[in-house]
Amino acid sequence: MTTPESTPVGHEAELREHLRTEFFQVREQYPDHFIHVVLDPNHPVAPFDFLHPDHLVARKPKPLWKRIERPDLKHDPDICPLLVTIFSPGDRGYPDEALLNETIRCAIARCASINGAYVCGWVATTSDASQMASRIADRCVIANPLSGRKILPWFEPHRLALIASNHSNMIDWMLAGTTRWWFVDAAATLRCVAAHETGMAAHVPVQSMHALWAQQERIADARRVLMALRKSERAIPAHPETRLDALVKLANDQGLRGQQDVILFALNCLTLSPTWYEHPSIQQMLRDITSGAEMSLADAISAQPDVVLDEIAFYGAERALASAAALQ
Repeated sequence: MTTPESTPVGHEAELREHLRTEFFQVREQYPDHFIHVVLDPNHPVAPFDFLHPDHLVARKPKPLWKRIERPDLKHDPDICPLLVTIFSPGDRGYPDEALLNETIRCAIARCASINGAYVCGWVATTSDASQMASRIADRCVIANPLSGRKILPWFEPHRLALIASNHSNMIDWMLAGTTRWWFVDAAATLRCVAAHETGMAAHVPVQSMHALWAQQERIADARRVLMALRKSERAIPAHPETRLDALVKLANDQGLRGQQDVILFALNCLTLSPTWYEHPSIQQMLRDITSGAEMSLADAISAQPDVVLDEIAFYGAERALASAAALQ
């Protein structure tokens, strides 16, 4: 059983068929491969959910699974991720079809949740659950230019989407020993990441590592923007992880740090115009805020007369239309 925030059945069926097709192709091409799914109790499901660990151990047939022993969660192993095998070499089909379907349903239902993803993704590999769990745990320890070494749970879909899009030179090392890694992004789109056969990471400049960690630190604000989009029933953009990260970074570059200001800024970029903040009145507000004025962007905007608010609302759109007309 999944949460009430489930995606329409039609989309779920389409994604399920797409993923099964991908699985079939891997099984045909690589008959020695396992397929595992990563579940993350650090972002738990409800106790009554079929994918809750208490229900997993009671399933018939009992699935094979191993803990991914994150070094930072040794004090509480029950919230360490689970690597559950859903297909082994030699299996005729999937031993537990219902389990596979539940993982797909939950991945879609929780893809844009503020609480994070419980189903992180599916991985095709020659490694059994024990070997793969150990490898993932080892590769959660990533260099940090400021603190030396730090834990990065890169297998979480939002994190992996950012890394795959912006730091592909890290993927070969992170996904060493795997052939495919599938996950559902925040727009409920099936994504696939693959490593080159070397499994070796290219040299990563210090500047790139700074950028990687900075992106990871912006995820919390990006998830809040995502949640605001869902609550307002606005469309979630394609490749949402990278799009929202860029908007949060842009808000920070304008001097905004407060959660509500960052959310408002990003939402206006998505719903008004990408350049709405270039309006002279907004620019003055941003200068005042960065100079230490004790006001929020929302309060500053709401204090403007209606005529200015109308100008702000149409500012970017008018400029875009003017530019388009000039090109004709």
